[in-house]
Amino acid sequence: MIQSYLMSAYRDGGRGEAVSGRLAYDCWGLVRAVRNELFGLPLLPSYGAISPDDKRGLTDAYQAEVDAFAESPPVPGAIATVWKFRLCVHVGVCVEVNGRLGVLETGRKIGCRWLSIADFESKYMTVRYYS
Repeated sequence: MIQSYLMSAYRDGGRGEAVSGRLAYDCWGLVRAVRNELFGLPLLPSYGAISPDDKRGLTDAYQAEVDAFAESPPVPGAIATVWKFRLCVHVGVCVEVNGRLGVLETGRKIGCRWLSIADFESKYMTVRYYS
């Protein structure tokens, strides 16, 4: 189910294009693809021009989208947002694997991975979920 995502490459601004035979995503690109392709949810805006290093820009993009969502517990398809003080610094998406709920994420240093909710939350200071 998520195998093709787990084999994907990380790329700044990646929105699922093929790079050297592998799909490439940044964290937002992965979230929007998974929500649309696995859960049939509307494709969210790209925001591909915002550098993953521009945390203020990422937070502004979050502010532009958050009114369409409600804060929730982690559920399949929910967006996991990671916060450092008042800045949204990373996102992932909740996905079940073998009946266990976790977060699928990607990053420059980590590539794409799935972590249980507890493991994901232990890696970051503050995590909020939206569905």
